Amino acid sequence: MFGYRLTAASILALAFGSLVAAPVAAQDATAEAPIPGTANENLIEDPAIVVTGSRFGARIAVDSPTPIDSITADELASGGETELQNMLRVDVPSFNTARPVAAGVANFLRSPTLRGLSTGQTLVLVNGKRRHTNSDLNVGNQVGRGDVAYNFNALPIVALKRVEVLRDGASAQYGSDAIAGIINVILDDSIGGDLYATSGITTRGDGEKFTIGAGYGFALGDGGFVRLSGQFQTQGASDRSRADTRQQYFGIGPNGQPVLPSANFGSGIGLTPSNGALDPREATFDRTGISPFGQPNYDNYSFVLNAALPVGDDAELFAFGGYSDLSGTNANFFRRAGQDETVRGIFPDGFNPFQTTNLIDYSAAIGLRGKDLAGFGWEVSTVYGTSRTDIGFTNSNNVSFGLDSPTEFDRGGTRLRQWTTNLDLTRSFEIGMGSPLNFAFGAEYRQENFRAIAGELASYGFGGVPILDGPNAGRPAPAGAQPVPGSSPEEEVDGGRNNIALYAEMEKEWADVFLTSLAARYEDYSDFGSTTDFRFAARLAVSNTVNLRGSVGSSFRAPALPQQLFQRSETSFTGGVPIATRIVSTVDALAPLIGASPLTPEQATTFSLGATYNSGRLSASIDAYQIDLNDRIVLSSQFSSPALTQLLQANGFGQIRAVTFESNSVDTTTRGIDVTLRYASEFLGGDLTSTLAANFTDTKFDRVAGTPEALAALGITTELFDRRSQVRLAEGIPQSKVTLNFDWNRGPWRINLTNTRYGEVSQADLLNQTQAQVDALVGGFDVTLVPRANGNFDIIETFGAKIVTDLSVSYDLTRSLTLRIGADNIFDVFPDKQVATTARSQLAGARGSDNTGIFPYSYLSPFGLSGTYLYGSIGVRF
Repeated sequence: MFGYRLTAASILALAFGSLVAAPVAAQDATAEAPIPGTANENLIEDPAIVVTGSRFGARIAVDSPTPIDSITADELASGGETELQNMLRVDVPSFNTARPVAAGVANFLRSPTLRGLSTGQTLVLVNGKRRHTNSDLNVGNQVGRGDVAYNFNALPIVALKRVEVLRDGASAQYGSDAIAGIINVILDDSIGGDLYATSGITTRGDGEKFTIGAGYGFALGDGGFVRLSGQFQTQGASDRSRADTRQQYFGIGPNGQPVLPSANFGSGIGLTPSNGALDPREATFDRTGISPFGQPNYDNYSFVLNAALPVGDDAELFAFGGYSDLSGTNANFFRRAGQDETVRGIFPDGFNPFQTTNLIDYSAAIGLRGKDLAGFGWEVSTVYGTSRTDIGFTNSNNVSFGLDSPTEFDRGGTRLRQWTTNLDLTRSFEIGMGSPLNFAFGAEYRQENFRAIAGELASYGFGGVPILDGPNAGRPAPAGAQPVPGSSPEEEVDGGRNNIALYAEMEKEWADVFLTSLAARYEDYSDFGSTTDFRFAARLAVSNTVNLRGSVGSSFRAPALPQQLFQRSETSFTGGVPIATRIVSTVDALAPLIGASPLTPEQATTFSLGATYNSGRLSASIDAYQIDLNDRIVLSSQFSSPALTQLLQANGFGQIRAVTFESNSVDTTTRGIDVTLRYASEFLGGDLTSTLAANFTDTKFDRVAGTPEALAALGITTELFDRRSQVRLAEGIPQSKVTLNFDWNRGPWRINLTNTRYGEVSQADLLNQTQAQVDALVGGFDVTLVPRANGNFDIIETFGAKIVTDLSVSYDLTRSLTLRIGADNIFDVFPDKQVATTARSQLAGARGSDNTGIFPYSYLSPFGLSGTYLYGSIGVRF
């Protein structure tokens, strides 16, 4: 169907032939945790029970008409990962997350994808209630560019009971964003305590991590509980960069005067020509590690409360909430001593400006639910959440302030506030022909607000001091801090919206074999109008072991407030060259001058068809899906030209050389298959659960908008969403992922072995290359050449599939004390290297994708680039 090298048929044959089955973390009818029931009810510890995807209480996952994965906290913590999104990356077949590098705020948020769609097209719930996103916008050249993300680090692992992942469009049930599906985080409601600590380091001696968490649940009243959980995480930086061989200092001209250094690969070590004679300091300059390329360092504190208390005979008061505070630092691109961006009196040998990021999230929910209000089950709830992002720079300068420049700056930040209130009613009606007809309806009101906060004056201002020395001495100095100017008061934004939703759902099982479900939802937004969505789903019990299931529906996504209102100056890299780029809000006065139009909602039609099998020891599922997504919101191509530069200067943006903006510029069709199998057996005197999961996804473009007329009038011909952007969106995540896991336990021993095959990913960073440049660049790399009308080529690089193996061994010293050791990526697998800059390519006037030889690997690696990671942990239950 998709033409992958490892086909779905071969996966099925392998799985059934070896009696191996579904993914590491129990898929479909394999979860191993109880449902989150009310405090005054007896909970059923059934490994197949889930609550996501229906308003009518818990059900067995295999009986759901749509595919649902359920992963317990114990399964999530079975490896060395300490971040939730990285755990889900292994445990859910169609869930992927890249490991951003040198990506600013995105370094600490990641941008996970579900079923091949973007981060914002998946809705995250906590205890079934909508979670707020982060306030910032991903503007880096990474997966998730132009989208918002959730701060998964705000939820401590020790606070989780399990995570349920609904892999189907669900906007008709849950509202905006649920195009790819739902991630529902269920908080722990148990009585008693847990304490754990884990620590690890890579085999290269960096990237150290330490996490400690504790949780304790108290009985409250007659059948209630209060559980408090807290966690501290710290992570050290890793570095996989190469030496920076560029010329660092001024060259010495024929007359003895300084000349600007060459920015070419090898120009500082005699490999390629330098500008002027080399400064003697070039020979002793330490070129290693000056532009670190790897994971950032951070400290993160997170706390969660979960509580419930029976009220009267048939009602329950519930509440939950949390607070988190992450402070991290990531490196940027090195500013050489000979650049105009350096105050040499402060940094005589150049400097790397570090970005500091502070993410603060807090949320609180409270509600009351009962069983009988005039015959209806009912629930009223409200949840309030905020995200605060503050950005600063250290080890930096503002050249226009000269020797009086600060070296630390407050760049500014963003704020997001969301307040959601719901009323839900359910009732069953006996109409014969099997189980009752379940009927639910309700209403939701939500308020949202987004603010952009200016930085301090020195971060964005022009101090009036010219360049102090060198060949450009006396010329105007670049304004603003390095690596990019801070946000100015003119960039401050304060905007909001509200929306109201009415929804209904009906469900009935006919003759105990045929389940049908119909959901509808109407929403009206204050900023763009209304939308109505439907979903029909059904499940047919062919026998006691086989079910057929399917769904069809419409979904939508309202433009996130940061997508509409965010505006900022950033530095992007094209062929290793830093370019000052302005992200223009579609509501900014500059927008119409460059052809940026107001955003409209994304609209999707989703189809799913599948089957499940469950015979006790063996369970399996296969689901095919198609998602037709129109008016997809993406961050545009990067536009630049001399005429555009003049336009920007005339409008007060003299430092900016390029612009980009959000737009509804593409329509896509995504097709895929999810396969999950699981087999339980006895092996070496113990119990062995062999599990396998696979996902195959393919995205095609049905429409790509052309160049806006306003930009075309400036002589720009770049598409609104160019090839670089298209390849990143459609092929920047693995188009296939296969996970094979063996979980063996005997008495106090448990061994967990996971093999994950990540399929190919591609990037197109090298565009419009001449034949001579192609010849100099592509030797030894897996590339596809796409010809242009002018005779030049776009180079698409493909990085091959890799298998990453994780192993852990645990031992229960007592019923309450467990020790675990393990290794992630035990065979030290790295992604393929990207097209490299060489002396030959420089002579042809071309740079590779590696930032002038410094960054050997692509940003798009789905499993990171740290190599082998060793860890140990201890867990205590009391």
